[in-house]
Amino acid sequence: MGRKTKEELKEITKKYDVNRLWSWSKFNTYHNSPYEYYLKYIIKKPEDRQDCIYTTTGGMAHDIMESLYTGKIEYENMDSDFEDAWITANIAELKFDRNDSGKNKKISDKYYKNLKHFFNHHIMIPHKMQIEQFITALVGKNVFQGYIDACYKDKDGNYNILDWKTSSIYKGEKALNECGQLVVYAIGLHQMGVPFEKIKICWDFLKYVKVDCKQANGKWTTREIERCEIGSKLQSSAKMWLKKCGYEDKLIEYLDMLVQTNDINCLPQAVQANFVFHDCIVYVDLTQELIDRWTTDIINTIDKIENMENKYYDSHDEMIFYDSPEQVAKQSYYFSTLCAYSPKLHKPYKLYLDKLESKKNGGSFFDGLGIDVKREKLSTENNTVEKEDLSWLEQL
Repeated sequence: MGRKTKEELKEITKKYDVNRLWSWSKFNTYHNSPYEYYLKYIIKKPEDRQDCIYTTTGGMAHDIMESLYTGKIEYENMDSDFEDAWITANIAELKFDRNDSGKNKKISDKYYKNLKHFFNHHIMIPHKMQIEQFITALVGKNVFQGYIDACYKDKDGNYNILDWKTSSIYKGEKALNECGQLVVYAIGLHQMGVPFEKIKICWDFLKYVKVDCKQANGKWTTREIERCEIGSKLQSSAKMWLKKCGYEDKLIEYLDMLVQTNDINCLPQAVQANFVFHDCIVYVDLTQELIDRWTTDIINTIDKIENMENKYYDSHDEMIFYDSPEQVAKQSYYFSTLCAYSPKLHKPYKLYLDKLESKKNGGSFFDGLGIDVKREKLSTENNTVEKEDLSWLEQL
């Protein structure tokens, strides 16, 4: 589906009588870094780092799935399209880790194997798919606009909102903390007349596969496994069933083939029958509590952003958007690996790096932190977490 033109988006702002439209990426930029939000959306500073591969590979995966479900390519073309995109990314010398070549290669090899397996083993969704469906959602007085990766109506009449993800899998509380975009799209669908109880939200985690494994007692259990580790992760279960099915004399041979091929098709049919594979689709229950939680967070966050913007336009003091030292420390891996702004432009991150360097040279990491009163105030106004936050990876 084609993207909306600027003129069409202007008409939407008039329809809702608002002065701007929000996208989830814009909203989430502020969560990652207020100063990055300032650079990108307030002073519209061009990004000066284009060497990160995560955004490219995530976009590549979305493009292939869109082409598949819109009939532009056949199933068997996914692998070659993936290979072409992967080669292009490598020619451009895009990195998974900008600072450690060994770590970069390790991540790259695993990422490649996982996605290649997906594009050769994806289980097609057997329903008519709406791909890149444009949607608007009114949250409080704020209007969001976006494009749903995939939406379909299942046999039970439920509308499934699905997002393709190349990130690590979300479970439990992590899933609840990362589903905001899906909830916004669900709100938009509800405002089009679909009852919330008929809406389901989910992700398809491309790097993973769900495996139903039959246990010795006859019961089944489900495991989520990285696709490149199928052969190693299923060793114990395969060993048990090889013994039970009378293949103990070839046990080592079969188990070795399972690791080497990473495919249970190397095992006897009687053993294969105890494993059922699915794409790793993870659902989040769309409860009223979850809807209220995200609605409140979005309204409060945008109110805070608009308040900061108003203060900035009055004073033109960029310090209003400065990340606190705690925020930068919490997001340091994001800044070093994914952020499209270098320390040259992202001043709070540059300050953080300078203090690290000072500490290496015998100074205190916190030298000078008390000098700037405004930064101290920002530190207390914003929520701080001591653990490093890698949630930026989950938006890819």
